Amino acid sequence: MTNPHSDANNGALINVQTSILPQKEIELVVSEHRSCADLESIRNQWSKLVQEVPGTSIFVTPEWLLSWWHAYCGSREFCLLAFTDPQAGVVAIAPLYKEVAKSFVFSTIRVLRLMGDGSGDSDDLDFVVMPGYAPAVAKAFFKWLRCKRWDTCELNCVSSQSEIAAMLQEEMRSMGWGCAVTFRPQIRVSLPDTWEQYLKQLSSKERKKVGYLLRRLEAHYEVAFRRCERAEELPAFLETLFSLHQKRWEARSEPGSFSLPERRDFYGEMSRLLLSRHWLELWQMELNGVPVAAQIGLRYGSCIYALQEGFDPAYADDSVGYVLRSHVLRSSIASGIRCYDFLYGDQQSKQRWGADKSHYLDIHFARPGTLGAFQLAAQQTCRATKDWFRARVPAEIWQILQAIRRFFPGQSALPAKLEDPSTD
Repeated sequence: MTNPHSDANNGALINVQTSILPQKEIELVVSEHRSCADLESIRNQWSKLVQEVPGTSIFVTPEWLLSWWHAYCGSREFCLLAFTDPQAGVVAIAPLYKEVAKSFVFSTIRVLRLMGDGSGDSDDLDFVVMPGYAPAVAKAFFKWLRCKRWDTCELNCVSSQSEIAAMLQEEMRSMGWGCAVTFRPQIRVSLPDTWEQYLKQLSSKERKKVGYLLRRLEAHYEVAFRRCERAEELPAFLETLFSLHQKRWEARSEPGSFSLPERRDFYGEMSRLLLSRHWLELWQMELNGVPVAAQIGLRYGSCIYALQEGFDPAYADDSVGYVLRSHVLRSSIASGIRCYDFLYGDQQSKQRWGADKSHYLDIHFARPGTLGAFQLAAQQTCRATKDWFRARVPAEIWQILQAIRRFFPGQSALPAKLEDPSTD
């Protein structure tokens, strides 16, 4: 059965595609795994579940999440839950972790999050749930929560089409718990069978630019596009990506995403693993043999997720990032890819590629009447005040205030993904 999808109001229950399988009362057994070493018994079941559940993204695979954990775990507590039907085996995985975070209301607070969240590297996070089991998983999850020590639960960047997200909200409503649901913009492009069909999806301005910019480059340079295909090529490709990304942001007096050793370590481990699975799309463009633009994406099923990019500011007038993007899209279509996902953000530089707008969900909740509930209420008040203030302050002043804010202590050492205002 299909329910209409509505995102009219923050905090509203999100109706999504629900399973057509008959629903029945199932009491699931929840097992808690507290370390990567503790996963040996279910690692294969996790991978199998990801392959069998429709609509899962690469960001819920063990390949992605365990690479992320190795780089970013720090003082965080590993907490992966496996939900087992005694008759059917493992039917759901909830990859979580717990951390002690700073609070502007209390000194610290215990926060439960989805693994992959908190560094700015992962979008489209979720539980992995077999069709038909979302109601039972939601009930079992809250039963588990009632026995544990935590203050707030923040499930960030969850797919708007997530059935378990809807069931968790439904369960909270039945228990009388409140939750705050906010939205993050997402941009993705539906790709047709041929490049010629895709060009028709673009505006006439963009259609002309795609061909013109490449021809202009070819008139002045020897242009080459290279894709990383062998393990021995990977270190050089990654170093090119890191260098070009940093060069772009350092020219703007910004630190850049790859100033963080943790992120470089993560990309190194993740890329080696995904390349061996044929899931890595790491490209660079060379002019006269010199790399001037690089992009990294993730191939999973019929979708490519655009992750990071960089280009040499000295070649900004040549629109080298734009030309590389158009080549990657053309190659993706030819290889059978039917979706190119720009992930979080709704910048014009993404929308120009014939993109469709969607959103992710951030679902935050706490036990009623607890310190965590007070913390969430204070956060909502602060967010409303910030939104009111931002709507009334000139954009130039707001940007200055945001730049000043980064120099104050207490901010995260792991900034979210940086977004170029333009890839031209």
